[in-house]
Parts: sequence; C-alpha cells; structure tokens
Amino acid sequence: MENKPRFSSQIRSFFLRLHPFRKLSVFLYDHFVPRGRKLKLTDAVDAVSCHQKDSTRTYYLEKISFTLFISSLMGAALLFGALYSARQNRGIPSNLITRPGYGEASLEETLNLTAAGEKESERVTIRISPKAYTSKQAQALLDQAETQLQKQLPGRNESLDDIRYPLRLPASLLDGVISAEYTISPYGVIDDSSGAIVGNLTENGTPVTIEATLKVQELERICRYAAVVFPPALTDREQFSADLDTALRAADSSDPTSDQIQLPAYAGNTPLAWSRPEGPFLTILFILTILLPALFWFQKDEKMKELAKRRREMLDLDYSELLFKLTLLIGAGLTIKGAFSRICSQQDALQHGSSLPSGAGKDSIQHPAAQNRFLEIKKSRPESAHPVYGEIRILLREITDGVPEETAYENFGRRCGLPTYIKLGSLLAQNLRKGSSGLTALLEKEAFLSLQQHRTAARKMGERASMRMLFPMLLMFVDVMLIMMVPAMLSF
Repeated sequence: MENKPRFSSQIRSFFLRLHPFRKLSVFLYDHFVPRGRKLKLTDAVDAVSCHQKDSTRTYYLEKISFTLFISSLMGAALLFGALYSARQNRGIPSNLITRPGYGEASLEETLNLTAAGEKESERVTIRISPKAYTSKQAQALLDQAETQLQKQLPGRNESLDDIRYPLRLPASLLDGVISAEYTISPYGVIDDSSGAIVGNLTENGTPVTIEATLKVQELERICRYAAVVFPPALTDREQFSADLDTALRAADSSDPTSDQIQLPAYAGNTPLAWSRPEGPFLTILFILTILLPALFWFQKDEKMKELAKRRREMLDLDYSELLFKLTLLIGAGLTIKGAFSRICSQQDALQHGSSLPSGAGKDSIQHPAAQNRFLEIKKSRPESAHPVYGEIRILLREITDGVPEETAYENFGRRCGLPTYIKLGSLLAQNLRKGSSGLTALLEKEAFLSLQQHRTAARKMGERASMRMLFPMLLMFVDVMLIMMVPAMLSF
C-alpha cells in the first residue's frame, strides 16, 4: 500500500512527459513562477498528495498542459469553423426558396441583399405565401377579404382620392387564404403588381380605376375602386424599396401552387444578389474557445480545494478512532512506534483482504458469514477515505530512514495540519523524551474529548447532506404538482 500513491504519481508523470505541451508548460512554469515562492494551493496539493516531492510543480505542469491542450483544440475548431464558413456557399442556388406546404402559415425569411454598385449588403425580410389553400366557406372568406383590402389598399395615403405614395396591393389576404390580382386602368400610371406610381403625372391629378380580383379555389370576386393619382415624392431609396417590393410580390404571385419561388434578379433596373445570413456558430465557437480553458483552469483549483477540505474533514473524523486504537495498543504494552505499526498493518490487512481487522488469521475468513462480514468492513473503509493512514505510513517511513521519533511525531502533527493532530504529535514527542508513564491516561482522556467532537462533526455532515437533498425534493414536489394540476386544467 505504500507504493500505491507513488505508483499512481509515476503513471501521471509518465503521461505528462508524453503530453504534446509538456515542454511549453515547463517553460511557462519555470519562467513565470518565481523560484522559492509558495503558491496559493501549495499546502492543499502537498496534503492531498501525501507530501510527495515536487507535487506542486507536477500539479501546475499538468494544469497548464491540459489548459493549453484545450485551448489548442478550441483554436483549431475555431479556425476550421472560419474556413468552413468562408468556403461554404451561402448563396441561394438559382434564387430558389422552398415554399410552405398546403394549409401552412406564410413563411418569413430574412436574407442578405447585395444590390449592384453597393459594397455592403443589407438584410431584407421577405414573405412567402403557402401553396393553394382549400376552404369550403369561400363566399364568407371573400367578404372578409374585401373588407381587409379596403383598409390596406391606400397604404401610406390618407385616402384613394389623393394618391402620392405607392398603393398597397397585397398578393394574398387573410394570411394567404385569398389570392388577389390587380388591374389598374389607364395602364402605365400605377404598377399593378407593387402599387408604385410609375407614370409621368400632372399636379391636377389623374383618375384611375383599380380592379381587384379576389380568388379562392374556383370562386372569384371583382372589386372596383376609384382613385386620383398625383406625382410621387419618392427618394432614390424609396424608389428602390418600391421596385424591390414590386419584384418580390411579382415573384411570389407568379405561381402560388409551385413548391419553390424564384427570387427576383432585378429591382427595377438594379441587379440583386441574394444570400442567407450567417448564423451565430462562429460567435459561439469563439466564446467557447475563450471560456472553456478558463473554466478548466479554475475548476482544477476548486477541485483541489475541495479535496483538501474533504481530507481535513476525514482527518477530523478519524482522530477519535486513532486515539482509541493508540490507547488500547499502548496500554497492552506496545511502544508508540509499535502501536502505529500495528494500526498500519491492520489497515493493510483490510485493504488486501489478508486478515480480519481484529487480527484473526486467514483461515477465519473462509467461513461464508465471516467472509461476507469482512468484505462489508473492507468496502466501508476505503483507503482514500481515511488519509490518516497515509500520514502514519509517512511517519513510519521517516523513522525507518533515521529521523528521530520525537521529530517524526511532531512532523506527523504538522502534516495533518489540524490543531488536534499537532497536539497529539507534541504529546507523543514529550512523553517519549520524559518516559511513557501516564501516556495511556492522557490518551484516554483526549480520546473521550475527541469522541464528543466526532459526534458533533458527524451531526454537521448529516445536516449538510439533508440540505443537499432539499433541492431535489423541491423539484420532485413541483413535478408531482404539475402531474396533478396539468390534466385538471386541460379538462376545463
């Protein structure tokens, strides 16, 4: 068990050496991290790694390497996305757009429009009506369409008696249910597709007759309106908009039963170029390229802090158990070092499955009931959940390597980092210098005091677990209420 953390660290270091950004991470760490400076997470990393050599440097090299790796992946994805977007043909093939099917709602699509002679494109929203609509109440629909047309026909004009702006000649009414065609006489005064004023008029006004043919299936109705047209006061931009509207309406009404619509190539005398606007793909990818490495960097630190916090909690919980074991073993005649060795060997037996915690032989676990009980104990006491045994192994290794026992015990308390362990290390060191008389009584007293602290810590952990369960319980309550209320509300 002593080689397990070291072997895991060796495997991590091996893969880190093979990492493509290993040399760059070493360069960044060696040139931007001051030598001899204690970093923010040094204590946490040392504690979690059981104070292995160069653990802080290995941790930051690993974090820098993987952060650079994620950044390179996202940068490559961003570059690929930009190249793909640049090479992708965003134009509309043959200016064809698929029309909605029978009975579907009209389609509104926003396109990029580039007119001849213009350097920048503009976004234009076009409306595409659906395929021919079927309806049995045709006569009533025609009445509604006629009423709607009377309101829409003047457009920006106050009335039909004073026409100075383009008329509004909708190609369809009632959301595409009714199609409309227009004939304006005399010819050449108002375009019968867009309603734009196109003739040379005088200030006295020119009377015209607007004839609208409303159609639905086999039925049609002709509506006539009298109007007086005056010379228009349009800017170039307004004229272009009028021509564009005329061209779009003509394209939309050219064949309403077809599956596709042919977008106009000209608006008046101005050539048009259509293309679909780019989506937010590159923007999202760029944001992720910046955010993901940063999130990984900070998440790595938060995970290390959480591991260090968890280690302190487990050390605090194991303190009373360690004291009781030391009290029993030292009271049975073992030395302090022998007690620590026995505690460590018992933990090794639990991990390897070689013996029972009570010290029984291997043959005693051959019985099915004893074997099941032993497996339950073994599963409930994983090594990773009890870091105190790792610190005990370091303590024994120091003594084996020639470190004085007093110093090793004091180092043990400082490595654990909790006041209780520091006190225990000092107590063991002092009694070793003065003699072990009275040590058992002191340990027993300290054990009973720590037992109360253990119960308090366990109760707090239980309260935190209950608080974590509160939010899922609220979600379940909301789900139950929705399951009960939604059918009841839908039944009304």
